[in-house]
Amino acid sequence: MSSFASSPPPAKTPPPTAPPAAAADDTENQMEPPLPPPPGYGVTGIIRRWRHEDMLKRGSLGLRALGFLFSLLAFIIMATNSHGRGRNFDEYEEYRYALAIAILSTLYTGLQSWRQIHEMSTGKEMISGRNSALIDFSGDQVWFILIIVTAFLLFT
Repeated sequence: MSSFASSPPPAKTPPPTAPPAAAADDTENQMEPPLPPPPGYGVTGIIRRWRHEDMLKRGSLGLRALGFLFSLLAFIIMATNSHGRGRNFDEYEEYRYALAIAILSTLYTGLQSWRQIHEMSTGKEMISGRNSALIDFSGDQVWFILIIVTAFLLFT
């Protein structure tokens, strides 16, 4: 015969019962209200980030405009210097180099300022964010090195 006939019948388990009504009320009272989201999340966090990014853009534009003003002043002062023999910028190669750097830095900061003003007024980027950051960083580093070399040439 088969082994199925010789095995005992399975044990019957009692059906699940609902908890008492008083216990259900206690569990609802014991639950804590959900915690608010941590700071920096949600609508307030998004608005805060937008304000912060806007402040950074305006600050960057202000510093670029200030750099443009100073480089334009340096260019104008060096180009119009004429104090007589031995004091003209035209007579020394180092001063001509400094004048060329002042011209180029005026053009660079002017174009960067114009680009930022255009992007802020239209809301459209002329250059993608990553490429723009790379151009800004490398361009600023090049100008910093050129200005340091100019100062070294003029004051040594």
